[in-house]
Amino acid sequence: MKVYQANKNSGIINFLVDARYRFLRHILLLLWLFLLLVNVNFTSDFTVDSRYFLFLTMFMTFVMMIYVNMYVIVPLFFFKGKYFAYLLAVLMLCITGLTFLIFIIGDLFNNYHINDQHRTFQVNEYFESGNFVMLLILLTTTVKLLQRWIVDSTRMSELMTLTMNLELNELKNQITPHFLFNMLNNIKALIRNNPLKATDIIVRLSDLLRYQLYESSNEKVRLTSEIKFITNFLSLEKIRRDYFDFTIQTDNEVPDLRKIEIPPNLFIPFVENAIKHSTESTENASSINITFFITKKEISFSCSNSMPLEKESHQNLYGGLGLKNIARRLQLLFNEDEYKLKISSTANQYTVNLKIPI
Repeated sequence: MKVYQANKNSGIINFLVDARYRFLRHILLLLWLFLLLVNVNFTSDFTVDSRYFLFLTMFMTFVMMIYVNMYVIVPLFFFKGKYFAYLLAVLMLCITGLTFLIFIIGDLFNNYHINDQHRTFQVNEYFESGNFVMLLILLTTTVKLLQRWIVDSTRMSELMTLTMNLELNELKNQITPHFLFNMLNNIKALIRNNPLKATDIIVRLSDLLRYQLYESSNEKVRLTSEIKFITNFLSLEKIRRDYFDFTIQTDNEVPDLRKIEIPPNLFIPFVENAIKHSTESTENASSINITFFITKKEISFSCSNSMPLEKESHQNLYGGLGLKNIARRLQLLFNEDEYKLKISSTANQYTVNLKIPI
């Protein structure tokens, strides 16, 4: 599990989730278990020579049960919502551990009882030990749930803040007054000469603004809406630039793309960056080629733009704070093994490839 920085003003929260304190947390857990077993004093009925070996055996058995619960059973069943399977797994763990302690260890140390040699364990002792083990497991499960809750809450808070900043930056960088001013001037010039084209521009600009102001504020948006926004955005950009062209290709194995939803503004930063840094000259027209390949499990996005002529632009094309914010947002939205982001370049173009789960 990835651990994110918790509230800096809360030392307890930091201690519970920060990786820097992991070793100390385990030491304190083992110390707490050690003192608890000493206080319960399970070995008082045995001879002095055998008590240390019996205590060590019991301590190691309880440690094994606790760690199997925390790092195997809880993540495998409880965190995935399989509560009934979790209860069965815990029950089997308790039965196995107690059977090992009472019947196997009990037989080995049976001759070391002080007052009653060859004494056998009673049924009530089995249930008393079971209650003790269940208490340990429930307490450690509670700790894992608390850690998970803190991590998830921190991730959601950080994701909301980052998403808000990205949306504000999108509105600032893409729908700026300068951009709108150029669009309105283009519309004004086309009204007399080509009213149909002017109408098309107004409709695309309206859809673009509607998406940014309303849909992008939702937690999820339709993939089709995102593609439509990118299409409108590139179409408006093509009107503004004399030597610019683009293609958007969608290949899918899914019958209805309208059912697929993604986080808003997930692909737009790459498209915006491609527009910003693509070349434009009479000898070498700028171009952007976008491909979506959608399967039942994932979306593959590819965005290629023509190489900038300036060497400095080559070096800074995908550098700086923008890429860090995009990469950070992907880390918050998906697990590390769920997405893949690759940026590559050739002599003529830059290419971004992104795969995300559906």
